[in-house]
Amino acid sequence: MRVIDLTMRITPSIRVFPGSPQPYFIPWSKLDSHGYDSELMFMSTHTGTHIDAPSHFVPDLESIDKIPPNRLISSAILIKMSRTANQLIERDDLENYQLEEGYSVVIATGWGNRVSKSNYMIENPGLSEQAARYLVKRKINAVAIDGPSIDAGLENKFAAHRVLLKQKILIAENLCNLDKLSTGRFTLVLSPLKLGGATGSPARVLAIV
Repeated sequence: MRVIDLTMRITPSIRVFPGSPQPYFIPWSKLDSHGYDSELMFMSTHTGTHIDAPSHFVPDLESIDKIPPNRLISSAILIKMSRTANQLIERDDLENYQLEEGYSVVIATGWGNRVSKSNYMIENPGLSEQAARYLVKRKINAVAIDGPSIDAGLENKFAAHRVLLKQKILIAENLCNLDKLSTGRFTLVLSPLKLGGATGSPARVLAIV
């Protein structure tokens, strides 16, 4: 068994979605005076590698703490589909793969390799609305991508988000290290914090091969 970490490291300088705050870590207690070290942190629940709960776009649906735990570990299929700035992944692209009910779909576009570039957060590739509807039809468990959003940067109505989350399909964004996966099928572990009422959470995302 091999475990591959698909999670970004969160630091005060990590790239964040436009309009979101940069993470801020505040030293709190000190070992020499309190007997232990600790810190406070301030950041969006959608920072770095994170999970979107259905309530992110559909307020009456589950918040992140209400996600059933059996949804967080699933069989997954890796789809390697190189994409450039704002390029869409269409339904026709996905129909070439055998997507089984209950599986999670992890999409490697190569955009994650551009995380240091100025356009990483605003010109990423993503799913078209029809591609998202196809994934709903296939009754998948979750969709994950190596970019800041499941919607392309040019999509300002968040169509793919709305289609997927309305049907309670989880979304994981900002994955990394997908190039270390040499197999098409593996076990995906999504581990968000159990934040009461939150629309999402930073998460440790792992691939078990």
